[in-house]
Amino acid sequence: MSDRATTHEMMDVAALYALGTLSQHEARSFEEHLAEGCDACSAELESFEQTVSALALGAEADTPPANVRAELLNRVSMPVANQVESAARKGDAKPFVSILAAEGKWREVQPGVSLKNLFVDKATGLATSLVRMSPGTSLPAHQHIGVEQFFVIEGDCNVAGQKLESGDYHRAAAGSIHETTYTVDGTMFLLIAPERYEVLDAG
Repeated sequence: MSDRATTHEMMDVAALYALGTLSQHEARSFEEHLAEGCDACSAELESFEQTVSALALGAEADTPPANVRAELLNRVSMPVANQVESAARKGDAKPFVSILAAEGKWREVQPGVSLKNLFVDKATGLATSLVRMSPGTSLPAHQHIGVEQFFVIEGDCNVAGQKLESGDYHRAAAGSIHETTYTVDGTMFLLIAPERYEVLDAG
């Protein structure tokens, strides 16, 4: 490749350098090329930098409403403790929540199967719950309206043809169907899934 062709390619790189889109390695190579005394590339870079600056200065400033500025200044100047108190008054979620093992309410959803809700994210509809199944119980065939995840805490859980035990994790994609979910010796698992799922007709 001729020196002329190389210089032409480096001049093309000057635009990308001025825009800041080159990788660290590419930028360093271009800077080394400039240090070798390439007047053509230096001139090209200067021209592109002027263009980039003109574009930046040409953007119209957008002035936010006065109430937004006032609210921002108020939040910045407010002590952290007051910010937490203010959020609580507005009904925002508590910053920290702990639920001890003896706390919370177990609700029997079907014979031998109980559920304890830990948290429901209203924005996404996802619920975090504990599920406890007595020995020999099973869940009906069901279809997931969203991604379902669970982590086995104790016992055995047989799902999708696989036996899971304490410490095992399972994920089911949205739209998938669990034909069989059962336990032999009993189980408890942490479930993260939409609040409801579609129970399929056993017939």
